[in-house]
Amino acid sequence: VIKTVLALVGCQGGKNRIAIVAELFLEENRQLLDTFESGLITCVDSWDILGKILVQTSRTSGLAVVYGEMLSFDGCELYFHETDWNGVRFYDALYHFHDGVPMGVRRQNGELFIRPPEDTVLEEGDEILILAEDDSTIAFEPEPVIAPRDLAYVHKELHKRSERELVLGWHSIAKIVVGEYADYLLEGSSIDIVVPHPSQKVIADVEMLRLSNPSLHINMLRKNPMSLEDLWSLNPFGYDNVIILSQSENDPSPERTDSETMVILLLLRKILKDSALMEKQTKIITQVLNSENQELITQTNVDDFIISNKLITMIFAQLSEEPRIKQLYDDIFQEAGSEIYLKPARLYFDEFPTKVRFADLMGQVIKRGEVCLGYRLGEHAAEPEANFGVRLNPPKDEEISLDHDDSVVVLAEDEL
Repeated sequence: VIKTVLALVGCQGGKNRIAIVAELFLEENRQLLDTFESGLITCVDSWDILGKILVQTSRTSGLAVVYGEMLSFDGCELYFHETDWNGVRFYDALYHFHDGVPMGVRRQNGELFIRPPEDTVLEEGDEILILAEDDSTIAFEPEPVIAPRDLAYVHKELHKRSERELVLGWHSIAKIVVGEYADYLLEGSSIDIVVPHPSQKVIADVEMLRLSNPSLHINMLRKNPMSLEDLWSLNPFGYDNVIILSQSENDPSPERTDSETMVILLLLRKILKDSALMEKQTKIITQVLNSENQELITQTNVDDFIISNKLITMIFAQLSEEPRIKQLYDDIFQEAGSEIYLKPARLYFDEFPTKVRFADLMGQVIKRGEVCLGYRLGEHAAEPEANFGVRLNPPKDEEISLDHDDSVVVLAEDEL
């Protein structure tokens, strides 16, 4: 990859003038390309991004759908927009667009602030990062297009507790998944990794994870996830989350991997049915390597899935169009800073069902120091034709009926 980038720059006489997106997995190699000092060369570690999204998705159901829309060229997209701001506060500017939800501000020095401080004023030369239907529909109005109603609000928070995570399978992404969990989980939480016949390298990798994350109980269990008896013995629905990875460290073909994933999902569905649990609390998260298997996966009781190859190609395409979006990824794909969450509607309202306009919902979210990007209706969470209940950037005067099992899509500091 490095030689190819060198060749592309060499073809231009040593000075790069085109957008180049390079997939590099080692930090030292990404640093090498930084020596070109070209804002048009963007380095991406796809395994790192996918591992982080898998963990974030297990923390907040529906997030994969949100990312899928934001990263694609269908539905709402991300844009940078500059205009004469007339000294408006960032959080007041949210109501000055018919289409679009501002997410951050990029100062003239190139620094991007996602969900900036409350007193941030937009200055001449500032660009906002905005989620909108199309760049042609983004227009800042001198006066607010709508004002939110001042609804009753009582501050509430979710509470963290120790958790148990189950990882079925092993390949390169597993180390990233465990490392990412270490940033989120309370001390004393556990991660059980299931590998039927681990190689010496896998054993060494798990031991290294155990030593580098002393706050967690990390265990390797030699059982076969594709055996109903072995899967039963794990008591999978006693865990908070189950993440299904490739069953071979040698990364078999996408079709084989997806087929094995579907077998495990069907076995889990049988266990759930035979155990007669009144309500499933465990979330099941997996990858889909072949996007053609999406419809089959949705029939197997999975809570969320990531179409890996499609997601990465969308990221590559988006970065080739707008390299500066990488600053957003660097912020939201890590535990520190702002991230995207789907939080329960009960954090923002006391009575249900409740009818509000989207502008009112935005106003409630701001009271928690967050930015509202949309909502998710729980009754449609399993319906692909309804985008799994997710609606981003609706018209600000659109009336929404929210109930107990609905969620709000927000930019926030943490998941609480």
